[in-house]
Amino acid sequence: MDTSVIHTQLTVDEVLQRWPHVFSVFMKNKTKCVGCFMQQFCTLKDVAETYHIPPEKLIEEIENVSDEAS
Repeated sequence: MDTSVIHTQLTVDEVLQRWPHVFSVFMKNKTKCVGCFMQQFCTLKDVAETYHIPPEKLIEEIENVSDEAS
């Protein structure tokens, strides 16, 4: 996967549609994003701010899970 396409302006919905297996990152970080009606509006930046996760860490975890699944 080309991880350079993962950035903080992607919505949770976009991320889960492109890479469904990364739901585990949201679960691991104890977010309520998976299945939330707001996932089509919330960006990764919003998630990072809401759950006090450094954005770089969130992106890195998503990239790592994506690489493992490839």
